[in-house]
Amino acid sequence: MKLYHPNTYEKLGFDVILQETAKSLSNQEAVDRCMGIVPTHDPEELIPELKRVKEFHEILEFDEPFPANHFISLEQIIKRLEVEGDWLNARQLNQLVNWLKAVRDVRKYLKSREELYPLMAELANELPFSHVLINEIDRILDKFGNVADDATPELASVRRKLKKSSDSLRNTLTSILKKAIENNWSQDKEITIRNDRLVIPVKAESRRHIKGFVHDMSQSGNTVYIEPTEALTLNNELRELQIREHNEVVKILQDVTAKVSEQLPEIQSFREVMIKIDLVRAKAKLAVKLEANLPVINPKGEKLSYREAYYPLLQLKALQEKISVVPLNLTLEKGRRIVVISGPNAGGKSVSLKSVGLLQLMLQSGFLIPVNEGSEFRLFDSMFLDIGDEQSIESDLSTYTSRLAQWREMGDNMTSNSLFCVDEFGSGTDPKQGGSIAESFLERFVRQGAYGIITTHYGNLKNFAEITKGVINAAMQFDTAELKPTYILMEGVPGRSYAFEMAQRVGVHATILRRARKKVGTEEIDVEKLLKELEKKNNELKKALQTAKQKENQLEQLVEKNKRIEQSLNENRKEIITKAKAEAKDMIQNANRQIEQTIREIRESQAEKERTKELRKALKEKMPRVREEDLIAIKEGQPKKKKKNQASTRKKEETGPVILADREFKEGDWVKLKSSTTVAQLVSLQGKKAVIETDGLRINVKLAQLDKIKPPKEKKSRSASYTVIESGPQPVAKMEIDVMGKRAEEAIKLVDKFVENGRMAGFERLRVLHGKGTGALRESIRNHLSGFPFVRKLSDASVEEGGAGWTIIELRD
Repeated sequence: MKLYHPNTYEKLGFDVILQETAKSLSNQEAVDRCMGIVPTHDPEELIPELKRVKEFHEILEFDEPFPANHFISLEQIIKRLEVEGDWLNARQLNQLVNWLKAVRDVRKYLKSREELYPLMAELANELPFSHVLINEIDRILDKFGNVADDATPELASVRRKLKKSSDSLRNTLTSILKKAIENNWSQDKEITIRNDRLVIPVKAESRRHIKGFVHDMSQSGNTVYIEPTEALTLNNELRELQIREHNEVVKILQDVTAKVSEQLPEIQSFREVMIKIDLVRAKAKLAVKLEANLPVINPKGEKLSYREAYYPLLQLKALQEKISVVPLNLTLEKGRRIVVISGPNAGGKSVSLKSVGLLQLMLQSGFLIPVNEGSEFRLFDSMFLDIGDEQSIESDLSTYTSRLAQWREMGDNMTSNSLFCVDEFGSGTDPKQGGSIAESFLERFVRQGAYGIITTHYGNLKNFAEITKGVINAAMQFDTAELKPTYILMEGVPGRSYAFEMAQRVGVHATILRRARKKVGTEEIDVEKLLKELEKKNNELKKALQTAKQKENQLEQLVEKNKRIEQSLNENRKEIITKAKAEAKDMIQNANRQIEQTIREIRESQAEKERTKELRKALKEKMPRVREEDLIAIKEGQPKKKKKNQASTRKKEETGPVILADREFKEGDWVKLKSSTTVAQLVSLQGKKAVIETDGLRINVKLAQLDKIKPPKEKKSRSASYTVIESGPQPVAKMEIDVMGKRAEEAIKLVDKFVENGRMAGFERLRVLHGKGTGALRESIRNHLSGFPFVRKLSDASVEEGGAGWTIIELRD
């Protein structure tokens, strides 16, 4: 994206955005990269970057902390590695190994979340990490970052000798110093170092009492530092061991540095990826602070729709000072590409203009922006700017002359893929002449098909916008009762200056205002009155639309509520019908048993008249309704002969399946659940467990829960107590389902079927994976399930089970 103004960043406030982003970066290399950001109009470069920032925004909002420790600058380390023969010291190697561990942790973090953050995981794929360097450096360094004693056998030997020699020397010097103190030859109680040798402090006047070499004298001259003769040999030995230790440490560091240098191209590649990740993270942190979103982007589209858009700098200020900011709502499209904003001073015109420019600049630089995510943006390949005083002493240009030069540059270079922002268009010279020149330039901009925002007080530009296709008026609303701006932009109407109202508010004398109105002339006053009336009607219309919108929302809520009630009723109806069928079945079976028992007793009593009456009365009391044919049989004292075979068949059917004593199960056997009347066919055996199929549903059960039964005969009669339904293979009922990434409507259908299967299988607890994301899918599923009478509780899974990315469904018995 080409910027045609050298101070675009400063004029729009993008420099502040970059500085705010840089505060979250971990090292100077990333800061330099941030401050050098250049906007692009290449969608293949821009869209993935925006999506990466959005993914990282979700990490910051919903996920575990990102491993961002030790994101240090490697500039000095890499410079030394690039010099042949140079080597890294222990501190630098320690910094490098910690950085490599950070690379490892970042890669592990992102790769483990590849499904959630695919574009960030792509960056992790650019880190083909090896543990060789980490292990090699860790081997020679201790926990404090120093070369470890056991880095090599030689170093371990030298350091043992060094410690022994040092202890011997200190013991000798301590003994000499103690004697000197006792003889008042010294006042100090500590051994010290001069010229890399251990010495003792002695009073100057007593130095002849201590034989040895004088290394130094205090500034006052009262103390001399003597290496006693007894310590000369020990100091020489200690110094020799120190040199041997130093040489061995250097050798170790050189060897490890050589191995690191072999991996320099890989390290440099890692550095680039880590800087990129750090910058994405900083952009995402700013997005969290600004409450920013990723709008809809159509790179070559013809529409710009700003919904609840905020000027980012005001948003930052509002967060610090806890004040509210009025959002911008504006639409530019093919038939209205240029908007002319007018209205009172300090009413928000310039902020609206800067909002459009800065939001576009941020978006095309890979930043999420503070707009409603339903906003629409397109990409521009150039941006033109004319904001503020551009007087140039060096070029001997006045403000107006400088602005004319900028307008000329716009006209010479602008295309349909350009965006321009001009503040106070036409001002800086005689109003009539300046307005005419500005109108002529605007005509050219319209012909070139550019998109743009203009602010002005000039009436001719307002009139031009009213009659010209591709240009619209917009006004900053003003509260005439309070005489203060509301900062709300109204599309389609020109704005008033409110100069007389403002003058009246600050106390300008009435006589001056009357004279001023006369000088303006009746025509100008009539226009102001007309604008005032239009503004009033526009406000009334907005209120009416707002009321209508509220009623529409209420109606939508009622419709949705009715849908939920209807769905709940349907669910309850199914449950009631199922329950009623079961109760009816039990009632019929009970009635048949009572009838058979009564008939049997009548036979046994040889149909005594009084006994028959008693049995009939008892039967009526026990059964609210008895079949007529059975009553006839009771009355006659025996069942009808011609119904004998049918009655026998019905009795067998109503008493249920015949349970076999055989406990050897095999696939294809017919079985019955001991705890219910459910009849099924055994599909497969799995040790002490089995898979059975009933009514098209496969269920996992224990063999101990089953009885083997005689294979039933297929019946079409509705009076049969169980029915065999042949079907193809069906899925086994599951306890969890994954609907992550699906649309709400599709997910709810799958969850419905999943929950119903779970109920039929007798599960008490089910799990639904929907992911965290924005939370919209989770809310849709839970709102839907909350209306089910058999759902006892809905909750997040525990952290160990996946947290808020899962919903746990607990079912009632």
